[in-house]
Amino acid sequence: MASALRDVPPFLASVTDSPTDLSPNASDSPLLLLVDGHSLAFRAYHAFAKSRDGGLRTSTGIPTSVCFGFLNTLLEVLRQERPQYAAVAFDLGEPTFRHQADENYKAGRAETPEDFFPDVHNLQQLLETMGLSLFTAPGYEADDIIGTFAHRAKDQGYRVKILSGDRDLFQLVDTDEQITVLYLGFSFGRQTGKQREFTPAAVQEKLGVTPAQVVDFKALCGDSSDNIPGVKGIGEKTAVKLLAEYGSLENIYANLDQIKGAVHKRLVEGKEAAIASQYLAQIHLNVPIPTEIDRCQLTGFDAEAVTTALKQLELSKFINQISQLQQVFGGQGAVLQTDSATSGRAASDP
Repeated sequence: MASALRDVPPFLASVTDSPTDLSPNASDSPLLLLVDGHSLAFRAYHAFAKSRDGGLRTSTGIPTSVCFGFLNTLLEVLRQERPQYAAVAFDLGEPTFRHQADENYKAGRAETPEDFFPDVHNLQQLLETMGLSLFTAPGYEADDIIGTFAHRAKDQGYRVKILSGDRDLFQLVDTDEQITVLYLGFSFGRQTGKQREFTPAAVQEKLGVTPAQVVDFKALCGDSSDNIPGVKGIGEKTAVKLLAEYGSLENIYANLDQIKGAVHKRLVEGKEAAIASQYLAQIHLNVPIPTEIDRCQLTGFDAEAVTTALKQLELSKFINQISQLQQVFGGQGAVLQTDSATSGRAASDP
């Protein structure tokens, strides 16, 4: 069974100091925001690790790059999108069914810095205090949790937007645009770009294939970031061409006699790798987790508890905006008085 906590998402976008329009989303269908927790966390960490020597820290040395960057971006997205529901999925850092299928899956990645882990732990505690829903599932990745949640929510009449910097999630975008991806593909720094919403047309423009073909695209050309091999010698351009002509990996291999030359030879020799890569790239849509969406409704938080948590991490920027935070999290924006110790610039604030 999956372990479920409460959570919230944030990251790296500018949080304005002036009140914003808090009108509900125009669509009649309620909006569920699903956040790829580790994707945003790693981006936040590396953004500040590169821009500042050692990243952000409190005056006592507690790392806060992840907490500050993650929360910053989440708040920006909440302001922009106005979801009524939100949930965050995290990886557990343990082997999954993909590792069981291929021991080389994600092999070769750089070792995660030691200060990343306590930063993520503090982030999760902060998100829990803010009253949002955080999900993990032994044996699965965050992508699988998001895929399961997204499809169940769509079946129940919700619109779903997925916040991530991982192109793997493009495969979840559906033709009627009830599921889209808010893709964080920008460069990092003090001034951040806006996430781009990926509809089916945007996925095709970006990759050259439809969302339904993303898995087969990776099966053909692989994915070095996850150490998915694909077919040796088949690059992205050839994969796009093959899928444009034959539609799917299955049809490509059903029509091998029509494919000539070196591509034919590579496909024949790489068939086993293609099928294995297809399995690794496919997001699982039936993770055994509770997906009662009502649990994910944004209803606000205990302002005193959140303020205490933010003080401990010296995140004064957010303390000074507690009323606005309360509103974007679905609560009433009651003004909270802050003392002089928290009204200034904290050591960890950029």
